[in-house]
Amino acid sequence: MSIVNTQEPLPFVASSEVFTKTYKSLSERYSAEDRCNSFPHIVASPMHYESGYAYPLIVWLHDAGKSEREIVEVAPKISSRNYVAVAPRGLKSFQKRIVRSFVNGRLVDKKSWEEPCNNWTENDEDVSEAENLVFDAITEACAKYNVNRRRIFLLGRGTGGSMALRVAMRNPDYFAGVASIDGALPSLNKTPFRKWRFLRDLPVLITVGDSASTTVPRLDMQMLRLYHTAGLTVLVRQYNEDSTQANAEQTRMSSILADVNRWIMERTLNPQTTPCDMFVQHGQKENSQVRR
Repeated sequence: MSIVNTQEPLPFVASSEVFTKTYKSLSERYSAEDRCNSFPHIVASPMHYESGYAYPLIVWLHDAGKSEREIVEVAPKISSRNYVAVAPRGLKSFQKRIVRSFVNGRLVDKKSWEEPCNNWTENDEDVSEAENLVFDAITEACAKYNVNRRRIFLLGRGTGGSMALRVAMRNPDYFAGVASIDGALPSLNKTPFRKWRFLRDLPVLITVGDSASTTVPRLDMQMLRLYHTAGLTVLVRQYNEDSTQANAEQTRMSSILADVNRWIMERTLNPQTTPCDMFVQHGQKENSQVRR
């Protein structure tokens, strides 16, 4: 898989006019130089790329405190051959850090401070800008590689997973599926179901954990019931860390990303396959069209 780090100036792309027209009304998230040149992102091509084949596209939204370079680690674990992948950088934000210690047998906060980081937050302004970044990232990937525009999948981890759900639910007809890895479900005060009629055709994959060794938020069962009431196709899978295993977190994530690959390929090759059938069938003989 080859990586294109687009920190250098990019040619103007006409289809990015929405971003150009709206960013001036938003709060400054990047320096003026970044805004004038390009938004920070990375595009990754599959191994042995064939220009005559229209590849599915993965759009990856990183977790809080990470950057677009997370795609360099994630994309090969999903598949090094099946997809074109693109990852925009999150919005500039601040992350609270706390140092704790035991005093008289009690755990107390010794000091705290805020560090700058890249993140995806849910206020209206940030959601709008994140939406623009996602569609600009799609534009850049399509300009460089042969992409099947009907097979665009939006994926994210942590806060990136929550934002992936938010953006996909605002634009359900643009995506072939959305996957949130260990991300909280979008809050109701942002009206995530306003396009519920179209959301019924949007496959949703949510991964959760239920182990003391993970920092994954617990699944909100009340919210999940609302998803089903709205008629959404939601697949929830639980992955726990084995505390006795070395590199338990990396092993868990590798298992998740391998299943994400199967989920995407089933959506690509047979969009009508139900989520439960997909995980029953993945051990059977592979379709000859799948590029492993």
